Amino acid sequence: MQSVNRTDQPRQAFIGHILAIEINDFLPSGHNSTKSRSRVIPNILHLLDHIDKYRAEGNFYITPEIMQDFPEVISLVYSRGHEIGLCCDYRTFRCHGDIASHRDKFEEFTGKKALGLMLKYGAKEGSAILKSLADKGFDYFLTDFKLVSHGEQKWPIKIKFNENLVLNTFPPSLYKFYGMNIDFGQPGKIRLYPYWFLRKCMRHFTHNETPAVLNFPLWEFDPHLPRQLLTPLQSLRSYGNLSLAEFKLTRLLLEFDFISIPKMLENPTYSDSQ
Repeated sequence: MQSVNRTDQPRQAFIGHILAIEINDFLPSGHNSTKSRSRVIPNILHLLDHIDKYRAEGNFYITPEIMQDFPEVISLVYSRGHEIGLCCDYRTFRCHGDIASHRDKFEEFTGKKALGLMLKYGAKEGSAILKSLADKGFDYFLTDFKLVSHGEQKWPIKIKFNENLVLNTFPPSLYKFYGMNIDFGQPGKIRLYPYWFLRKCMRHFTHNETPAVLNFPLWEFDPHLPRQLLTPLQSLRSYGNLSLAEFKLTRLLLEFDFISIPKMLENPTYSDSQ
């Protein structure tokens, strides 16, 4: 594995945390994702209005399926001044050798370079494609797997392949709570964790002048999400606290600052590698 540098120097110019939103759809099994049934457009408009109301900056990542059906979402997010990149699921064929084609489509729609990628479910093979992402011109990627075995991680983790090839990496935000490392920034955690705990985690990261990453899918902020019959545990994971997700996000937006990843990486405090 290539060298991994962590920016552990004291933060002298802390500028904010990171909201990472996966633009996707969630439909009951057996339904096809069609424009007539999709709730992506009303959901993205509602979330953009909500984030803009509190003068925060979001980082949005669009799946190939949504980009194909709703390319206008990309322009909509850009027009609001937020960052937008690609989101790929490593378990599907779409992420095996097709990242470059998805990036080309993205850049065709926007006329701009795709800087970031959100890679899902890449715990086993993820490290094998990091250099490929850097070679393809991505500046950073977010992931749902850990690149450091234990302890609280600090962002960004810079993976250096050579002097000119660096990939800024954002693994899950961890908070050590009574000896346990808790992934509080993962999908579902804003929805499911009590607000007092989320605030405790965020205040800890703010005190240490380290950006925290809050990662969530768009559908988690849809209180009218279509339901299906599930086991109690599955129902809790999928639908638990949906009505409270927006309230918790509002509280976080009121207390903490959130910025785009490109703006953060432009800050000398974070861009300087060791």
